[in-house]
Amino acid sequence: MFFFFPVRDEYGVKRFPIIVTLIIFVNCLIYFIFGFTPQYEKIVLRYGFIPADFSFKTIITSMFLHGGLFHLGFNMWYLWLLGDNIEDRWGRINFLFFYLLSGISSAILYSILIPPKSLNIPVIGASGAISGILGAYAILFPKSRITFKYFAWFFLIFIRVGEFEVYSYIWLFFWFFIQGLNTLFVSMNIAQSQVAYAAHFGGFLFGVIIGLGTKLYREAKHRENIKLGENMLLQLLGKKEERLYTVGELKEIEEIKNKIISVIYEDRVLATQIYNRGIEKFPDICLNEKTQYKIAESLYNQGDYTSAMIAYKNFILNYPLSKLADNALLSFGKICLKIGDYEKAKQAFLQIVLFYPYSDVYEESKYYLEKELPNILSQKQ
Repeated sequence: MFFFFPVRDEYGVKRFPIIVTLIIFVNCLIYFIFGFTPQYEKIVLRYGFIPADFSFKTIITSMFLHGGLFHLGFNMWYLWLLGDNIEDRWGRINFLFFYLLSGISSAILYSILIPPKSLNIPVIGASGAISGILGAYAILFPKSRITFKYFAWFFLIFIRVGEFEVYSYIWLFFWFFIQGLNTLFVSMNIAQSQVAYAAHFGGFLFGVIIGLGTKLYREAKHRENIKLGENMLLQLLGKKEERLYTVGELKEIEEIKNKIISVIYEDRVLATQIYNRGIEKFPDICLNEKTQYKIAESLYNQGDYTSAMIAYKNFILNYPLSKLADNALLSFGKICLKIGDYEKAKQAFLQIVLFYPYSDVYEESKYYLEKELPNILSQKQ
């Protein structure tokens, strides 16, 4: 036998998840007050969602009722594990509306997909709304590594416990496939189940749609903001040089790039040394996006701020739409602080605050701009 369960995700949050915590508290409070009483069955019949007697009121109330401790525990754990990231990304009020709309959408689709004989059976649980969170998470954090704890045993003779990691999109879309398969089997009366697979399927689908919509909107705003900040960026970094190289020089540049790429994962220091020799002759040399950023980051960590500034500058000018451009600007600003170029530091942090409002480094940049930089300048006076 084999059992596995997610125990943590890769991404932390900047703010405590108040709405997630409140939802968990309310769900647990309701269950522990009413769940062990003889009247709980009547409460389920009254406040559970019955598709044949469609009501938005009971859709909402059913989301706060559960059929047992395992049902409650699993739902609340998934909400805590992944919901905090969605709340942190979208904000508390937006997350609350999304959570409720996920539950409503999952219930509507459930009503459509289930066989007629199930229309009078009450449905309870937060899993439809939580499935929406899973769908949004798969879109917004696809490369987040999820750590699973696994247990393996065979008639109590062989027992093994361990952990493994998998990207969230692999796990969650596999989970979605299983929910869809079971939804199909139940709707066609091929299988029977007390689990509302169709609600899971509907909630996840809603989460994916909203996640895609917000991601596309964010990308559009990101490009628009970068375009708006182009003049300010050029004032900070200067224009990208358009130098004409001979065939021999272009061949030499390619050889430098290939050498760096061939050693960067084995010896980061050697890669930066090759890069430094390269920019002595070709100061505008720039590798592919990931390698260029790694070189700049390594130079920064080594304390070679002069070369790091050149590397970050080349990265930003060549890849202004990169998802790492804001991180590069932040590091560029920090270097300017270290070397005493406070005006450039201010411009770098201001660039992020004005034109990268969705950035993960927005708050840090704002801190440097509003607190750290003024403190340094006041001490200099």
